[in-house]
Amino acid sequence: MDDHAIIAACAKGDSHALRSLHERHARAAYTFALRLLGNPADADDAVAEAFYEVWRSASKFANRSSVRTWILGIVRHKALDLLRARGARAEEAIDDALTDTLVDPGPTPFEWLAEHQTWEMVDRCMQALPVPQRESLHLFLLEGLSLQQIAQLQGVPDNTVATRIHHAKRKLKLCLTEALGLKKVSPKADSVL
Repeated sequence: MDDHAIIAACAKGDSHALRSLHERHARAAYTFALRLLGNPADADDAVAEAFYEVWRSASKFANRSSVRTWILGIVRHKALDLLRARGARAEEAIDDALTDTLVDPGPTPFEWLAEHQTWEMVDRCMQALPVPQRESLHLFLLEGLSLQQIAQLQGVPDNTVATRIHHAKRKLKLCLTEALGLKKVSPKADSVL
């Protein structure tokens, strides 16, 4: 059954359909919420509230986007609500976050440590990005959303999303280059789009 059919079943009160939707999208929703909030407990809360909202408003799904984009939009709003509730401005919320790392079950301890440190380095650099850039890059690279889908989700023009992703990639490259000690570069001041 495709996502649109599952949403239609949810709208008719089918709790099994909601469970199926949750199984398909909860991991992406959690990863996205964690990237925005930087706190696993808050990310869990945002995802739980988002799926409750999906259940309550499944009949309002207008088919203007994919179901995943719609769910991530709800997660985004719930995460921003949590940021406001804890007194942080969304634009300034750049906290350290724990992320799930995928580790091959067979590496040596040295290989595991090198891989783990690399993921920590990438995560630190991602967390240093301004929230709009971090959010756009996450949705583009990790969730596979198009520029148009991200623009719709964030309520900004496509070009703004493209600019955010461009600046985020450049800043991420600079941060990782410096963290790896490859070269020292003085960063140019970028605006927070």
